[in-house]
Amino acid sequence: MSASERPETNFDGDGDTAAGRMRIAIRAVLEGSGTTEALHAAARELVNELRSANEPPEQALVRIKQTLADAGLRPSYASKSDGAPLGLEGTIYRDVIAWSIRQYYGATS
Repeated sequence: MSASERPETNFDGDGDTAAGRMRIAIRAVLEGSGTTEALHAAARELVNELRSANEPPEQALVRIKQTLADAGLRPSYASKSDGAPLGLEGTIYRDVIAWSIRQYYGATS
């Protein structure tokens, strides 16, 4: 999905929350102006915030998936039944989920 095909989302004050900063980082990577390192840092920050709030892992994952959805990404991007390579959206979706799980459980990544 190209940048022009993604739903326009206008999150007032997006940079004011960890979830907002992750949405900004996702959009930047999708537009080619951001880095995966910045996205990884934003995901790490969101997971740390959720853990600090004593969110159980299942609820933290739901919140992360909701943030991905708010940025215009869907789980279907992360799976290709025909064996075709993932596109950028699928790679981002898959990577954010993997980074978040590792971060939640304290694994270094």
